Amino acid sequence: MISTAQEFLALMRSEDPDDYHRFRYDEAPIEVWREIITRYSLANEWVARNKTAPVEILEAISSDPRVVVRTEVAMTRRITPDIQARLAVDSDASVRNALANNAKVSESILEQLSEDSEEFVRDTALRRLQERQRRTSRRS
Repeated sequence: MISTAQEFLALMRSEDPDDYHRFRYDEAPIEVWREIITRYSLANEWVARNKTAPVEILEAISSDPRVVVRTEVAMTRRITPDIQARLAVDSDASVRNALANNAKVSESILEQLSEDSEEFVRDTALRRLQERQRRTSRRS
């Protein structure tokens, strides 16, 4: 368990593989997450990489002004439909493409992204829709 924002920051900066594992997989109290994203917002992309960061925290950082943070959130499998909808209309195409590559993105969002203004986002979304269709037809 990560007990403080400072502990998270130390784990994030460490080169020790055990610390890296803790930074990715250890939980922290909601107050710690809130402190990190409020006082240390430059760590938001690292918060998004933690597999246990609460959805409430992912929601908060999904509007971060930095593309790298929004991209990390877009790649997170457990984001809500509301977060998916927000990121599907993100101003940066790389965020929308990361969302299209998310294994848990909804079919409706993939359909929306298949009509994106950027060709590479459309291509990703269409490929993912086709992959899902192939998997579904194999099960039938």
